[in-house]
Amino acid sequence: METSETRNSPSASTTPAASSPWEPLRQPLYRWVWLASIVSNIGSTMNDTAAVWTMTTMTPSPVMISLMQTMSSLPLFLLALPAGALADVVDRRQQILLAQAGALLTAVGMALLAWMGRLNAGLLLLATFQLGMAAAFTTPAWRAMIPDLVGRAKLAPSFALDAVGYNIARCFGPILGGLLVAALGPVPVFSLNAISFIAVIAVMSHRGYSGQPRSAQKEQMLGAITAALRYARHSPPMQAVLARAGVHVFAAVAPIALLPLLIRERHWAASDFGLLMGCYGTGAIVAALVLLPSLRLRHSYDRVLGGASVVAAVSTGLLGIAANRWLMGLDLLFVGGGWMTALNTFSVASQSAFPNWVRARSSAIYLVVVQGGFALGALCWGRVTGWTASSTALWCAGGWLLVCAAFDRWLPISHVEKLDLSPSNHWPQIHNLAVEPAPDDGPVLITVDYQIDPAQAREFRAAMRALRRTRLRDGAFRSSLFHDLDHPAHFRETFLVGSWAEHLRQHERATVEDKRIEEAVTAFHRGDEPPRVRHFLMTNLRDRTGE
Repeated sequence: METSETRNSPSASTTPAASSPWEPLRQPLYRWVWLASIVSNIGSTMNDTAAVWTMTTMTPSPVMISLMQTMSSLPLFLLALPAGALADVVDRRQQILLAQAGALLTAVGMALLAWMGRLNAGLLLLATFQLGMAAAFTTPAWRAMIPDLVGRAKLAPSFALDAVGYNIARCFGPILGGLLVAALGPVPVFSLNAISFIAVIAVMSHRGYSGQPRSAQKEQMLGAITAALRYARHSPPMQAVLARAGVHVFAAVAPIALLPLLIRERHWAASDFGLLMGCYGTGAIVAALVLLPSLRLRHSYDRVLGGASVVAAVSTGLLGIAANRWLMGLDLLFVGGGWMTALNTFSVASQSAFPNWVRARSSAIYLVVVQGGFALGALCWGRVTGWTASSTALWCAGGWLLVCAAFDRWLPISHVEKLDLSPSNHWPQIHNLAVEPAPDDGPVLITVDYQIDPAQAREFRAAMRALRRTRLRDGAFRSSLFHDLDHPAHFRETFLVGSWAEHLRQHERATVEDKRIEEAVTAFHRGDEPPRVRHFLMTNLRDRTGE
C-alpha cells in the first residue's frame, strides 16, 4: 500500500469517478478494511437482533424495548462532532483501535453476563449505549480515512462499496442473528459480535496507513470543534451539500419508517417484513454496482440527484397503494435504488467539499445532519400517518421528493467536483519578524495593503468578498476591508486571529482553491511591489490598578 501524499491525497486525481465499481478493491489496505467492515457490520446487525429479542423476553414494556433504538443512536448525536474533532487532532488509526477495543470488551461482557444469567434490562441498555459510543468514535474517523486510502478518483466507488457492504450485512445479519438466538439463545450471538470486532482491530493494526494529523500546530479539542463549526458556517459548498442531504433524507426515509405499519395494516407476517427489507437492500446493491458507475461518468451530481429524487418520489407514492407482496417488493427495489443513488452522491460530494485538515469533524457534522433527517423524518411521517393514513403520508413524502428534484436550481452542488482542496503551501511558513510571538500570544491582526485602480474598485470589492470567506473559514474571527479617504487607490484588508498558533494553522490550511481566490484579488494590485503584509500583536493597555 503506497502512502505518499501524491498518491493518497483526495486531490491526487481530478477524475470524477473510476470506471469500475470494484476499482478501489485493487488497493490492498482498502480491500482488507472493506472486508473487515462487512464482518463487523454483520456482527453488529446480529447483535442488534439478539439484543432487542432478549429485551422482549425480559420485559413487556414497549418503552424499554423502544429505548434499545434510542440507546443505539443517541451516542452519534451526542458524540459525533467531538469524535470527529478528536480524529482531526490525534492519530485516526489509534482512535479507531481504541473504540473497537472498547466495543470488544462490551460484547465480551454481554456474552459473559448472558451466560451467567445476570444480564438484566438495565445492563442491556447500558451495553447498547456503550456499543453506540464505540460506533460514534469510529465512524467519523473511518469516513475521513477512506479518501486517504483510495484517492479522489476512486472516492465515489469506494463509498458505493461501503454501502454495498452495509446492505449485505443488513440482509444477512438479522437472519443469522434471529436463527441463532432462537436455537441457542443470545450468548453465541454476543460472542460472534465480539469476534467481529477483532477483524477490524487486526486490519487497523497494520502500519500501512498513518492517521497522524498533518498540522505542525496541534489543536485543542474545543478549538477543533469551534474550527469545524466556523468552517461549516463560511463554506457555501459544504452548506449546500448539508442542506440538500438533510432535506432529501427527511422525505426519503418515509418508506422504510412506514413499512412495518403497511405490513401490519395488511395483516401480513413478520417474515414478509424480512423479505421486503431484502428487496429494499437488493435494490440498493444493484444501484451501487450496476447503475452508479455509468451515471457518475455521464452526469453531474445534480443530474444524478434529480433523477434519484424523481425515482424515489414515484416509488414512494406507489408504495402506499401496492396491493400485494410482489408489487410491494418490486416497488421497494426502486426505493432502495433511489436511496442508494442519492446517499452515495451526497457522501461523495461531502468529501469533495472537505479539506483534509477538517475532514473527520466535517464528516461528523454531515453524519449528524443525515441522522437528524432520519430521526425527524421518521417522526414526522409517523405522526402524519397517525392523523390520516399511511398512504397519505407516503404521497406527501413523494411530493416532497419531487420538490427536492428541483433543488439543483437553488442549491447546486455539482461544482464541488472541480474543487481542489489540497494544500497549496503558497503562504510562506517562516515570518521575517523582529519579534516572534509565542504560540498562545494573541489576538493577532494581519493587514494587507493594495493599490487599486479606482475605476476597478467595484470588481475588487467583489473579489474581496470571496477572499473574506476564506479568511473567516480558516481561522479569522473578523475580516474587513478599509478604503483610504486620502488616497482613493489605497485599500487595506484586515483580519483578526485568536492566537499566533491559529495564524500559523491558517498557513497550513490554505488550499489550491484559496490560492486561486487570492490570485484573483492580487490581480487588481497596481503597485510596484507585491501587496504589503504586516502582523500586529494586541498589547495590554491596562495599568497596575486594572483601569
